[in-house]
Amino acid sequence: MPSSVQVIEVEVDTWLGHVRVLNVHTGIAVGRIASPALARSQACGAVIQGLGYALYEARELDPTSGDVLTAGMEDYRIPGIADTPEIDVHFDEAGFDHVLGNSVGIGEASTVPTSAAVANAIHNAIGVRLTEIPIRPDRIVAALKGRNAA
Repeated sequence: MPSSVQVIEVEVDTWLGHVRVLNVHTGIAVGRIASPALARSQACGAVIQGLGYALYEARELDPTSGDVLTAGMEDYRIPGIADTPEIDVHFDEAGFDHVLGNSVGIGEASTVPTSAAVANAIHNAIGVRLTEIPIRPDRIVAALKGRNAA
């Protein structure tokens, strides 16, 4: 089974709640890599997509009608070049001898751990555990105010 692990380093502005992802280190076990450059690009793209899930993308509904307000990518923020950190990718190519071609897909395995790794990095930075994504600035500020009030 493919698997992926990530360690993410963040910087958190505790006054405004902004998160800046500094570095991503990811290890991916998917078997034999046929094209290292393409595999790395796919893994990096999946990590960037995962950062979008973790920090920006949300399904917003109209509270009155129930209509979806964020029906497409033009309706919500996705990561851009300024949001893209350094990404260190390591592939473990062993263990897939039983699979035809000795490898499996990369993208899905690379996206799965990103939100949890971001949440853990933020927890490590500010001492507050946020459990709802996207981890927006307003949620960070509210969580910090709640911690300071207790």
